[in-house]
Amino acid sequence: MGIIVRLDEHLSNMIAAGEVVERPANVVKELVENAIDALATVVEIELTEAGLDRIRITDNGIGMDASDAEIAFERHATSKIKSEYDLFHIHSLGFRGEALPSIAAVSRIDLITSTGGSEGYQVTFQAGKKLVSGVASARKGTSITVTKLFYNTPARLKYMKGPNSELAAITELIDKMALAHPEVAFRLRNNENEILKTAGNKNVLEVMGAIYGYGVAKQMIAFQNDHRDYRLSGVIANPLINRSAKSYMTLIANGRVIKNPRLIAAITEAFDQRIPKGRYPIALVKIECDPLLIDVNIHPTKQEIKFSEDAKLAALLVDILRKTINRFAMIQETDHGAFTKEAEDPTAELEFISVFDTPEQAEPRLVLTESEPVPFHSVPDSPVLADKPTQARQEVLPEMAYIGQYAGTYLLFQNAEGLFLVDQHAAAERVRYERYFKKMSEPNQQYYDLLIPFNIDFSNHEAIQIQKRLPEIAAFGITLTASGTQSFFINSVPAWFPHGFEELYAEEVIRMAVEGKNPTAADVRDELAKLLACKHSIKANHFINEGEVKTLMHDLKLCQNPYTCPHGRPVVVRLPLYDIEKWFKRVM
Repeated sequence: MGIIVRLDEHLSNMIAAGEVVERPANVVKELVENAIDALATVVEIELTEAGLDRIRITDNGIGMDASDAEIAFERHATSKIKSEYDLFHIHSLGFRGEALPSIAAVSRIDLITSTGGSEGYQVTFQAGKKLVSGVASARKGTSITVTKLFYNTPARLKYMKGPNSELAAITELIDKMALAHPEVAFRLRNNENEILKTAGNKNVLEVMGAIYGYGVAKQMIAFQNDHRDYRLSGVIANPLINRSAKSYMTLIANGRVIKNPRLIAAITEAFDQRIPKGRYPIALVKIECDPLLIDVNIHPTKQEIKFSEDAKLAALLVDILRKTINRFAMIQETDHGAFTKEAEDPTAELEFISVFDTPEQAEPRLVLTESEPVPFHSVPDSPVLADKPTQARQEVLPEMAYIGQYAGTYLLFQNAEGLFLVDQHAAAERVRYERYFKKMSEPNQQYYDLLIPFNIDFSNHEAIQIQKRLPEIAAFGITLTASGTQSFFINSVPAWFPHGFEELYAEEVIRMAVEGKNPTAADVRDELAKLLACKHSIKANHFINEGEVKTLMHDLKLCQNPYTCPHGRPVVVRLPLYDIEKWFKRVM
């Protein structure tokens, strides 16, 4: 019938370009990956108007001879795979053979390459057609210049973003590729202005310093965790140093910069309660594994990949990151403190702080109390880590003398190190959160019957959901009986519910069940503990006496994480004595 026709090669390449090349950053990515696959140790990226006018990628890799340079512009021509076996054992960054023909289909591309012999070769393509070819200089490596990008696809050119947006995308891309390959020296310039330069000496910490600043790089710890299937390594910054965007978390799998929402969520989970909501850590995570365990062929740009047993991988990542985070000093300092002084000396030698460089420290021992919501009282300690009864508790807060209260909110302390401010509400939240979470986590919760059951009304929809979730609610320690089509009697509650708050606490648990959340699940216990701790802790602008201060600080020292509230806000801030004396010109 002639309805179905075979597309010609140029049209096929333009369609492929729509998948692979959406903006200048995609061109840079494909060409830089080819340079790395060609064993380059130096890669230079030169842009004019953020790549909208010109992109030039120059490397010192193995180069190509004349025949390879010609074939490279044919669709699905690649040196990376030769059989089905190779497809499932991908070790290179590029392998589809679509990059060069796709770029050539929507631009002018000039290639000069040499294997380091007596002469090199050059070829020029435009709109998928070869214009010229011939002998070129013999400098080993490859140089590719792309101009007139999208000149023959005006719709795509019309919706191209401005130079600033395109430059930001390319800069982020090269930053991450430099982190993935610290053995390669990268140089990125735009309009002759240098944006990034790395040494290529395999020191990833120096790369971090060049990208994020040397003050940040000095506050990083290295980690490593070997598993049967995966080897995890990388560096993370002190949780006190955090950012407002997720882009500061970099994932690398077998040398490839990747995107994986599940692993990003795992990193964020590991930092939970260490940084405020809406803030994100600075982290570099490298994953090495057998290529059979990943599928890099699920997306045209090869950035999104699929892991075998990704849930296990996420759990391993959370575990090693939490152990590493515990190595940091978590007391917040003022901007005039050590972070600033270190940042002033970018030439100082950078070394990793490794989790393997220091003796294994005792795990903090969490001790909770049975106090009522207000006022703040405490009872004798009771160990939580029952499986390690002989383990000594690690002191996590320094000894300091109480001075007084400022603005009805901040408790003032002092010692030889300086002046300390404690947010009383954040501190009380932390203590109550850990108490509540521990109580909710006990397998055999005690409960008591209410002398006078109380009644709570719900909507028809909520009542139906509650009927479905009665077993889960009962497992939490709350028993209900229907008192009508839309109301229930609360007959018993967990023994740890504070007197006077039984109805409020029970309603919060039931509300979660209505939302489809299992109140016995760890994440819901965490959410509920945060909610209850916040509602019934000491508030700001509330005076507490010295006895209550001592009780609060005693209980805070027994917490597993006394540095931040459950929402990630700091509990303690230190003003170093040196900085205070500097303010008053006592020292220079």
